[in-house]
Amino acid sequence: MNSSEDARRAGRGLVSIAGAKGYFIVTSYAVQLLLPRLFGEAKEFGLYSATMSGVAILTNVLIVATIQSVSKFVSEDESRAEVTLRQGLRIQALVGGTLALALFAFAPAIARLLLDGQLTRLVRIASLVVFAYALYAAVVGSLNGRHWFAKQARLDVTFSTLRTIGILAGAALGFGAMGAIAGFAAAATSIVTISLIWIGFGKAGMPGEKIRRRRWIGFMAPIWTYQICLNGILMIDLQVLKRTATEIALAGAAPSQVAVDLANQYVGYYRAAQTFAFVPYQLIISMTFIVFPMISRATSIGNREAARSTIQHAMRFSLLLLLLVAAPTSGAAEGVMRLAYPLDYLAGAPALSVLVFGVAAFALFAVSATAISGAGKPSVAAMIAAVSLIVVVIANRVLLMRFGLGDHTLRAAATGTVIGMMVALVLSAWVIHRSFGVFIPVSTWIRAGVASVAGYAAAAAVPHQSALMALVALAAGFLSALGVLIVTRELTPNDWQAVRRIARRD
Repeated sequence: MNSSEDARRAGRGLVSIAGAKGYFIVTSYAVQLLLPRLFGEAKEFGLYSATMSGVAILTNVLIVATIQSVSKFVSEDESRAEVTLRQGLRIQALVGGTLALALFAFAPAIARLLLDGQLTRLVRIASLVVFAYALYAAVVGSLNGRHWFAKQARLDVTFSTLRTIGILAGAALGFGAMGAIAGFAAAATSIVTISLIWIGFGKAGMPGEKIRRRRWIGFMAPIWTYQICLNGILMIDLQVLKRTATEIALAGAAPSQVAVDLANQYVGYYRAAQTFAFVPYQLIISMTFIVFPMISRATSIGNREAARSTIQHAMRFSLLLLLLVAAPTSGAAEGVMRLAYPLDYLAGAPALSVLVFGVAAFALFAVSATAISGAGKPSVAAMIAAVSLIVVVIANRVLLMRFGLGDHTLRAAATGTVIGMMVALVLSAWVIHRSFGVFIPVSTWIRAGVASVAGYAAAAAVPHQSALMALVALAAGFLSALGVLIVTRELTPNDWQAVRRIARRD
């Protein structure tokens, strides 16, 4: 097969992967938007969210670390791909099995930590998901390393479909959070079975064909550290909110079950706000797939100027795109919540108004951390994420205890998370500036700030008491912010050309 055919095959494969990723995002949002209506009560959605947000920290780490590891070792020598797959499955069976057994065994302790006995059974069911994800990720990593992108995409689309059907069906049957989580576990178990039947278990191979276990673990460990902290920053606030709200309610002499139900209700409203607050992060995360290889290549050949240019263009473009989305969402937060949730979920609007800016900062940190890792300093990115995670936990706890339960509870939780996310951005900006002498220009920050104020004000000024008017408010905010960027010449026709050059650069 000649190089042009290889390029066409790679192009088709990448389109397949992008399509599967898009389908996954759509189905994930469908689950988050439909579950509250199927559950009927916010406390049930909160119970489901509190369980799965904690488990998701582990599963997300397993997916990223395993796929990257198996893909790397398979791509190094495709002749031993089957041997590497078998080795990957064995390692992941050990890692995933250990984590799943630990979750099952410590489920009562987790329930006590979060002051909710209902979590014991739910966490134990969810432990099946962890084990299944570990094995599934090894298979997907093998497909990725062999550039079998079409097969990888078909598997991912199948899993997204099974997952959506399983979760929603479990909830629709009237089994509440337990039904939804059991449906998730059934889908995860099914896709592992399908993938192993279709792709196989690999083959044993000779000792010389295997990757040394020390090298395997050495490659995975930094990814694990960074991804645990990264996902923790995004999701740990739900756990802190659940425990702290329960404590405050109990201190106010509320009966035990009433306190638990009240805390779960707050968690349900907050999780609904997160659904929309995470949109900017989902939009910009693809930037990391461009930045990492470009920075890695530039630094490896000593082309410091290329690295500087890539970082500055990527960060500036990311900031502008993020604020074009975040500012209108914040200004019309109540209307945004009306788009998909029952009226009682409007309680989450104040949290959304604050949290969406924090997620924008977090997305900028993710791009910055990718640049730092690409420059050969992954441990620095991991340390920044670890510090920020600690700040998120402490800030959430302090602010929730300060404001208590009431109208300001969810805004306090969101503010605590935003503080931690801002710390991540500031620290990563400092590291990049020290390493490369660049970041986002001050003039860009000022113009982007003015555009954000305009976008927020325009969205807030448009009445958004209906879904239709919420869309109008978002459009007004977006166009107002965009107009300011164009008038101030922060955005010019040359920007799109610059982005295209970066994307095409070899």
